[in-house]
Amino acid sequence: MRGRSVRTAGRSGGGEEAVRLTRCIGTWLAEEPDAAEEQRIAEASRLLKEQRAQATIFHRDPVAARAFSIKLFREERFAPLHFGDALVAKMIAQCGEPPVVSAENEEQFSDYLRDAILVVALPNTRRLLAAQLRRVLPSYVEAGQWQEAIAVDHNAFRTSLGTEVTPFLAHMALAGLAAYYEEHEE
Repeated sequence: MRGRSVRTAGRSGGGEEAVRLTRCIGTWLAEEPDAAEEQRIAEASRLLKEQRAQATIFHRDPVAARAFSIKLFREERFAPLHFGDALVAKMIAQCGEPPVVSAENEEQFSDYLRDAILVVALPNTRRLLAAQLRRVLPSYVEAGQWQEAIAVDHNAFRTSLGTEVTPFLAHMALAGLAAYYEEHEE
């Protein structure tokens, strides 16, 4: 049979594909979620839907929502979701080395990062990364950190279904690039 090979990714995150695409090896995110974790995620999603007023406020100012999301994804708890060497190597193979730019030329690096992310953020990859991101949702909901939970949920949704570079994808790629070059310095 002819045609392209499609690698299916688990809908719930974790597993070999997550280890290949991210830096989650050795963390709880490397394991596929069990039924209890999936139930916690579903319950967190249900509880989050009750926070529509806060979600409306969050989405009212897209610039502030994006800035909040970027700041959130810099937290250490998201380090296991940084792009792994396989994704970074593919970015470099397809788009070349990232440009070294000065502060006046930051837009050139931003363009590179956007293009490189779009090369590797194919539908299955997006779904897996979004599923991995949603696994942290219960911790925010259980702590009553609604703005953080809304940001995680929104970024997971936009990552899985969109074709845009979400704050989540942008920071995971940027941190993955930094780690890649730190580990592979000549």
